[in-house]
Amino acid sequence: MSLKNLVKTTAVTAGALAAAGAGALYLLHEIDSRQVLERIKTNLGADTNIITTWVEPMFQKVNVDGQDVWALVGGVTAVQNDEEAQYHFIASALTGQILDVQRV
Repeated sequence: MSLKNLVKTTAVTAGALAAAGAGALYLLHEIDSRQVLERIKTNLGADTNIITTWVEPMFQKVNVDGQDVWALVGGVTAVQNDEEAQYHFIASALTGQILDVQRV
């Protein structure tokens, strides 16, 4: 096998592995997004009515307490005490654990 063919085969294999990894991350993101939104709802309390939600379509590397972690970033709009409130959250992309929730 020539060097040119070896490089071409390696590039194709690397591309296929990257595509498979991206597909797996996308599927995991869909599962984690739903789980995270359920945790946010629980965190805000039973008397809170969630009216809109959003989650970034890709994992992001964010700094939480001085550590870079892969995370889901999103937010919710809720009605609490007859008033709209918006919250942004960061959740671990690996565990779904809520790392930060802030009212904005």
